[in-house]
Amino acid sequence: MPAIPHLSGAPSWLPALVILVGTFIHEDLATLAAGILVAEGGTSIEVALPTLYVGVMVGDLGLYAFGRFATRIPGLRRFADGHRYRLLKAWFDERIVAKVFVVRFIPGLRMSGFATYGFFAIPFRRFLLWDMLAVTAWTTGLFYLSYTFGKLTAHWLGVLQWPIIIGAAILPLLFAKHLTRTILSPDKGKQDRDA
Repeated sequence: MPAIPHLSGAPSWLPALVILVGTFIHEDLATLAAGILVAEGGTSIEVALPTLYVGVMVGDLGLYAFGRFATRIPGLRRFADGHRYRLLKAWFDERIVAKVFVVRFIPGLRMSGFATYGFFAIPFRRFLLWDMLAVTAWTTGLFYLSYTFGKLTAHWLGVLQWPIIIGAAILPLLFAKHLTRTILSPDKGKQDRDA
């Protein structure tokens, strides 16, 4: 299978840079795109997969650090003291394994979830260990699916392959957003009270 035309003759580091930057924009979409890129010969698995791991982990650690930094902001510092804070910290700490995997596997929870871990000062080593395992499982699985999809559909879909994979990545996010708005809608609560 020929390499993607726009990357033919490009420096060998360019696909890695594109994948790395992509993880900071939308990690799941970057993973899907990297799998298809490898399937089309635009780069190798040896370049794409480690780059994905590094990009996703750096993003997660950045969110954790943001949460830690937030406790130093005067307006938020008052929330980082007291009995409720200690109760919530213990609750998060006791459930770190399940929660890291839930945050990793459900779209839209990553930013708030990992920043919350930092805010509640969940032990960094434990967070790092479980996040590395979750990243490895999720990213590898998603990459494999998109790589397989890319291999199977390269001849069937042609240029429609990229819009279809982008749509497949975005539609679940739009559905989750709609579902969240429906559940949390103030009108729904008023209707429930009136009934």
